[in-house]
Amino acid sequence: MKATKIAVSAILSTLIILVAVNSTAQGITGNYELDETPYVGVVVLFSAVARLQPIGYCTGILLSPTIVLTAGHSCLGVAAASVCFDKGPISYTVEEGKIVYSTTEPIYDGTPIAYPEYVYSVLAGTNYGNHIFSSSDVGLILLDESAEGITEFATLPEAGLADTLPAKSYLRVAGYGMQFQVTPKRGGVPESWVGTLSCNSAQVQLMPANFAVGDRYLRCTANSAKDKGGIAFGDSGGPVLYKPDGDDQEVVLAINSYANNANCAGVSYHCRIDTNGVLNWINGFLSTSVGMNP
Repeated sequence: MKATKIAVSAILSTLIILVAVNSTAQGITGNYELDETPYVGVVVLFSAVARLQPIGYCTGILLSPTIVLTAGHSCLGVAAASVCFDKGPISYTVEEGKIVYSTTEPIYDGTPIAYPEYVYSVLAGTNYGNHIFSSSDVGLILLDESAEGITEFATLPEAGLADTLPAKSYLRVAGYGMQFQVTPKRGGVPESWVGTLSCNSAQVQLMPANFAVGDRYLRCTANSAKDKGGIAFGDSGGPVLYKPDGDDQEVVLAINSYANNANCAGVSYHCRIDTNGVLNWINGFLSTSVGMNP
């Protein structure tokens, strides 16, 4: 498909607007490495359908040629979204107030939808710590047209899979974030940032089982000093991947939701998608999607 200049610029202008607030955070921390998972992409969020004003960015997971899974909190108050599967490092500069960035990767427009129970829990003011919220921070982006050239899609888990995993099970997290940024020095040209954005992944370990039962978040380690990865700004909506023994296919067990401090250290929280309610909701959209995996 044709990638418009507006959409290309949006990815990076959003990066500049938001990362400037906390330029120390990187997408995926600790023992991270560049990730090439084909179905993981960067999502840019807009407050209007015209896509002229980006308000944030996050990570998305392609479930079928036209359906992207992401975080519910990335879909609230959002009118439109664009998705690109360029893994990076995506280098950019700002010249005369315009972002200079070129890619051969297409950009796909779509409509974001938040999981209904998540919307209800936020509007009702019960979204902090309750079980509905911690198992419903889920959203979908319905693409206007099929993603091209991607033949491998994410695999959903069976209901209750997380409850069967022992503590310290190894998982893999992935997501997008700022890896490098140079801001203007005093007296320099305003908005003359130079930087890169990449898709990274890292190995983490599941916290003890009492934190991963019922409908609660999965909690994972986020301690780079001990060579354990963690999530950071821009990683919301990215996958928590589990590979069963003897299986070559990774399963998306949960999605990145939030970290408990600004330094992206300590414990990270991931919204489970292995609940009947969430899986039924997602599969309702997948049943009408063309080209999905059997």
